[in-house]
Amino acid sequence: MKQKFFLSLAGLVLSVLSVTAQADEKIVVNVGTIDNIHIANDMNIVLIPGNNNDRSMSMSAEASKSIAVQLSGNSLSLSALKHPSKEKQVVYLHVGNLKTLTVDNNSQVKTIGTLDAPRLELFIDGEATVHLKTNGEIKAHSLGDAEIHIKDLSVVPLAKR
Repeated sequence: MKQKFFLSLAGLVLSVLSVTAQADEKIVVNVGTIDNIHIANDMNIVLIPGNNNDRSMSMSAEASKSIAVQLSGNSLSLSALKHPSKEKQVVYLHVGNLKTLTVDNNSQVKTIGTLDAPRLELFIDGEATVHLKTNGEIKAHSLGDAEIHIKDLSVVPLAKR
């Protein structure tokens, strides 16, 4: 009897740990040197500096189940797949040499670290929020009737008046 109870308890603990481990899996995509990225469908994206010489693209198993990816030439489109959970999933996107970023709907984009992007064209639509840190110049454009608020948070002013 004690052995059956112990085995049942061990099975329950293992199943709970298995479910917890699956929930903690990160959604990671390495896009290499893709020049243009379009983000849609209310996504939470964290841009991480990648290798500027990496020509390959890869994604975690969790990413392939959670997001739709479309690749056309040197452009990539990411959108969230429908999930029963109402909570936005966080997608960690390793990028190198990014030149154009388009963010739609209610998506949120931020960076960890500093992106190596000498010149980045940013297009924003809807209620999207973007917080970027780069070593280059950012040109922001509104799509449709979106209103853009730009703040330069650099320590040293880029220009004096």
